Amino acid sequence: MNSLTVFTYNAEEFLREVSKKGTSSDIEFHERKSDDSILTFVSPMRYPEKISSLTDSIYPADASVVNVSALNRELGEVIVALDLMGPSAGYITFQDASMIDQVKPLLKGTRLEAYKITEKQPVEIADEISAMKTAKPAGPTMVIIDHFFGVKSVGTVALGFVLSGNVEKHQDLLLSYMDRKVQVRSIQMHDVDVDSAGPGARVGLALKGVDPEELERGMILSEKEVNCSSSMEKRIDLHRSVKKFPDGQVEVFVSDYMRYQRGFYDGKSLIMDKRICIPGKSMVMSSPAVVPRVFGKINL
Repeated sequence: MNSLTVFTYNAEEFLREVSKKGTSSDIEFHERKSDDSILTFVSPMRYPEKISSLTDSIYPADASVVNVSALNRELGEVIVALDLMGPSAGYITFQDASMIDQVKPLLKGTRLEAYKITEKQPVEIADEISAMKTAKPAGPTMVIIDHFFGVKSVGTVALGFVLSGNVEKHQDLLLSYMDRKVQVRSIQMHDVDVDSAGPGARVGLALKGVDPEELERGMILSEKEVNCSSSMEKRIDLHRSVKKFPDGQVEVFVSDYMRYQRGFYDGKSLIMDKRICIPGKSMVMSSPAVVPRVFGKINL
């Protein structure tokens, strides 16, 4: 079964036609299941008010669908965020085809320049995405958590994405930030019980050894310990769209790995309020004091 995650922006009509609504909070999930693929669509419901709604929705994506209805600051910020942390495959649709030539210059030099500008119907786009093949990361089991709750007779349930490896029933995994071992009691994929799930899959895990109140979005269940840090001597590479960056010590936020965590940056080093776990090779940064608010990344 091919499991893919799709970031969508301003695409309510598209989602209504091709998918079924699932979990909803500041980010909303829809799903589409066929004989050989499962698509999970993620939308930023609290954006532009909440920048983490945008970045949390982009983080797990293998592809994007961006619908353009207006040329405004929000669209520009979405383009920058996707350029910094988004997938390299995607589609751009328009409510008004006359806007295409106005948008193309905004995409030039970004990864969105490679996205398909299309007037195809939603079902055609969804079928094309379903046929995509992405490289599935090997290595130790790693699952990132995005929602969690308690279920009577089941206990703690965590929803999330398998980032690498395979998660298996009865597997013991380390829970980041708490440095605690928990056990996977059972696994569901789209309401179906399974014994294991591979990279790219969206899963519901019944967990033993942790209460729902102890969990946070962006926690990682891993076979091996994940690197964490509260400070780093690294410069932030500013996105080319940033015209001016504040002088002195600036309050910034790591907006990656489905976290939104505060730190302070002085132009050469970053000091966080508390440690952050870093499963990847870069961190995307944001700040309400910078335009666009998602403004750069640190390469580790």
